[in-house]
Amino acid sequence: MHSPRLLGPVLLLGLAQAAAGQNPVGQIFASDAGVKGSVQLAAGGMQIMSGSSITAGESAAVLRLSRGGEVRVCPRTGISVSTSPNGRDLMLGMNEGALETQYTLAASADAIMTPDFRMLLAGPGAFHFAIGADPRGNTCVRPLPQNTASLIVTELMGDGAYQVKPDEAVMFHGGRVAEHEALTGNCGCPAPPPVIRATAEKAVPAPVAPPPEKPGQEANQVHVQVDAPFVFRATELMPAPLEQVGRLSVATAPRLPLTALPPQTASAPATRAEQAKPAVKQQKKGIFGRVRKFFASIFR
Repeated sequence: MHSPRLLGPVLLLGLAQAAAGQNPVGQIFASDAGVKGSVQLAAGGMQIMSGSSITAGESAAVLRLSRGGEVRVCPRTGISVSTSPNGRDLMLGMNEGALETQYTLAASADAIMTPDFRMLLAGPGAFHFAIGADPRGNTCVRPLPQNTASLIVTELMGDGAYQVKPDEAVMFHGGRVAEHEALTGNCGCPAPPPVIRATAEKAVPAPVAPPPEKPGQEANQVHVQVDAPFVFRATELMPAPLEQVGRLSVATAPRLPLTALPPQTASAPATRAEQAKPAVKQQKKGIFGRVRKFFASIFR
């Protein structure tokens, strides 16, 4: 049975604040975090004084410690912060949620309080841990990269204690140290979403349209135009035919025998009517001849 949650870490840190006084803790960097207590404006953030409380919004809030290192407050988690009178020791209180420590201690010791456990971070060593708690008293401890130290977990309302090794991840159930097992799930702040960078796309040149073809022109027809000079020389002309005949030799020409032709009489050209008369008479003569032969054959 885990301890009742009547004395929360905020009340414990308030009692520590009364004895510690107002000591600077560090600067808070967050866009949507809420801060209560004594703060001072500083370059790039707000200076948090001892006894203040921080509540992270939808994103994690980073508390950069004045002594070096930082504490990351996970989204939707509230913590209270207090320091010792000398300012070297730090006490963090958390009801539920998660936080991450990333700092190095020399000879000092810090404490992280939950409603069920007190976790002691005693130097020297590099303390890189993720710690989370829920309303049912389930508390997880997971080492982060570059962690070299161990921490001691003790019950607030009991005498149970457990030392978490530098490379060990543990889950405590129900606010009891005896009810512990190896951590198999997540513990701490969720991973930030990946950053998507816009890249400029290379401009694709527009296709060049071919020039319109002329009517009757084939698509792949190759046209070649050649310029050649034309030279005219009058000395290279061939002689005219009459000039060649005049150059022939009479002695070499063949001699043909002479023949006397009868004289021709001039006659007037016949007309078309006269040319057609013999054909008509011959046609009529042929018809009457056939008739005579027909009647002669009958009366024989």
